[in-house]
Amino acid sequence: MFVAAVATLAVVLVGRLEWTAWPVELVSNFPVQLFVIAFFVTVAAALVRAPISAVLAAAAAVVSGLTVAGTLLTDAPAVRPNGDRITVGHLNAQSRSIDVDALGAYIERTKPDVFVILDPLQSDVPQFRRSTPGYTQTATGSHQERPSSYVRAVVLSRRALTDVGHPTDRAFGPSAVQLTIPSSDGPVAAVVFGTDSPTTPARAHNRDRSLNAAARWSRAHGRRRIVEGDFNATPWSPSFHRLTHDGRLTSSLDGYGLQVSWPESNVLLRIPIDHALLGPGLATTDRGTGPSFGSQHRSLHVTVGPAR
Repeated sequence: MFVAAVATLAVVLVGRLEWTAWPVELVSNFPVQLFVIAFFVTVAAALVRAPISAVLAAAAAVVSGLTVAGTLLTDAPAVRPNGDRITVGHLNAQSRSIDVDALGAYIERTKPDVFVILDPLQSDVPQFRRSTPGYTQTATGSHQERPSSYVRAVVLSRRALTDVGHPTDRAFGPSAVQLTIPSSDGPVAAVVFGTDSPTTPARAHNRDRSLNAAARWSRAHGRRRIVEGDFNATPWSPSFHRLTHDGRLTSSLDGYGLQVSWPESNVLLRIPIDHALLGPGLATTDRGTGPSFGSQHRSLHVTVGPAR
């Protein structure tokens, strides 16, 4: 019991060191799960009358609990009333066959202004137009791949978008698309992208390169900007903190709970790794996750308006 309590506390503290090195950064993404583990170790230690172990495990539970509470208790920035509202959503399809008809019904019901499908299965791409009447479809590829006809993102829109294409910064990776959304309050620049899952040091490095590219893109695109997608990092990750700091962004998750998005198949490991970050000219008026449609990621939508 003492070993279990010490190990739990050590892992919790390591996860809070703000180190970006792998696998320490990986541990930092699971404070909810570590809180649950620490809670059960505390109860078990109390039942077997091991007071020192109980205190150590309780300390681990407190540290993890405070980490999560900081996210839950953060308020959303104020939004200006009567401003134009824009809803942007995305789904990381992970090159899986998804339920195109169910996705079309969801889009028809929720009516987002823009919805981006990252890494679609190539055979699904022609079906999106059929299932989403009233939406303009734009398919984009990557500068880094051949053939150039390989689709890495599908953009569905009911507003007349401009500047739709893959970002010029190669550090983004292949699954990225940038676009400009018209609005009565002024145009909104957006980039939606996916990153490598940080399951190895090399993949974690590639993930961080994409997040650093997003920070550079953010600084170059004015106050009304959205940085959205599958970041493979939670709000508690030092890589996520660096993106929000360097990109001068706020999280649309503030004031809206945890809204976990991955993995769909395992509720015990589910964490929020799909995000929408906003420049200082925008604020969140609504945010939520939707179905996964066959992906391991739940879809995400966020509605924004001009910040007060």
